[in-house]
Amino acid sequence: MRTVIIGGGLVGLSTAQALIERGETVLVLEARESVGLETSFANGGMLTPALPEPWNSPGVFGHLLTSLFQPRAAMKLRLRAIPSLLTWGTGFLLNSRKSRYLAATLDNHKLARYSLAKTLGISQRLNLRYDLSENGTLCIFQDAGHMDDRRQLGRLLEPHGLRMQELDVEQVIDKEPVLAPIRNKLAGGIWFPDDAHGDSHLFCQELATEIVRQGGEIRTGVSVSRLDASRGRISGVVTSQEVIAAARVVVAAGSRSPALLRSVGQAVAVKPAKGYSITLDASGLGKLPRCAVADDASHAVVTAFGSRLRICGTAEFAGFDKGLTPERVDNIFHVFESVLPQLAAQADRGSVKAWAGLRPMSNDGRPFIGAGSVDGLFINTGHGALGWTMAMGSANVVADLICGVAPATEYRAFDPLR
Repeated sequence: MRTVIIGGGLVGLSTAQALIERGETVLVLEARESVGLETSFANGGMLTPALPEPWNSPGVFGHLLTSLFQPRAAMKLRLRAIPSLLTWGTGFLLNSRKSRYLAATLDNHKLARYSLAKTLGISQRLNLRYDLSENGTLCIFQDAGHMDDRRQLGRLLEPHGLRMQELDVEQVIDKEPVLAPIRNKLAGGIWFPDDAHGDSHLFCQELATEIVRQGGEIRTGVSVSRLDASRGRISGVVTSQEVIAAARVVVAAGSRSPALLRSVGQAVAVKPAKGYSITLDASGLGKLPRCAVADDASHAVVTAFGSRLRICGTAEFAGFDKGLTPERVDNIFHVFESVLPQLAAQADRGSVKAWAGLRPMSNDGRPFIGAGSVDGLFINTGHGALGWTMAMGSANVVADLICGVAPATEYRAFDPLR
């Protein structure tokens, strides 16, 4: 029985691969001209069970209000987006209560650990090449209070397998010598040795090649307008060109998933949150960071993929607008200057490639993974900033459920019908 998967990004392709491994036949439909060109294209690249917390932390309401007047706010709310966020936003704020926030953090961590193991495993089995680095994540702090907040979250997760090492300023520099120029700004750091990072777009391209080699089918340039259902059961999908019959459909279309799901009466609380990145060829700039460097103050990350350097961060609620706002791009470059000033001073800003993508963000901080309300419908979306981290794990959960097998990790917290 063929499964149609809507979405050729990280989540959709990972789901296809997980089903192929279970002997299933798959067809992936992607609206763009190639795979991995939307949210999967130029994100931060982090595979990070160590940083699984949702964006709606306690106090987020105040941050959003002040962001209306702060161009450099890490999380920014645009006035024009407020009407579309009223219902979703109420849930977003209600779930920022500490108990709910911590529960979501723990649920995400468990799935993220499982997912990272799956990602590394398949990378080795299929010899996937995507500039993978397994050197961990180094969180740096300019404020002792922020460092204590991260320490407390780490202690919540330590009983569930998280490893972390607190570092004083000199130990931070020993771990990552490229941070020496900002020594006097730092209060310390925390190193998470089990994290990894890699280029998610390259991963998509490599995985797509393997999916086709193993007998799967991927059609690009195919836009799905709605799902088809009859008598409470999925019967197919309607595209711009044809109706494709299907007994099972997986919706993994990121921020576009809610619109497709509404066509069969299924609701998921997902809204787009725009993230920005800049990427530059740093081959002539000297030594690059060996691990992912997360700057706590700006909620941004610096990662190196071979000779390329990427700085990624911010969440902006601006609807489906993917335009590059100059002030937000400037904000990312400002992070570059504040974390790696010597490299930033040498960089040719005219050659920097700026990008913005829409993260599909749920309002309770957890993705939606599992069966929908219509027979034959499965959902895999809403991962927010953790799509790369969770893709392979959530794919295996969906594949197990499709095949009638109990998933190998806890999954009920992500039920789309919750």
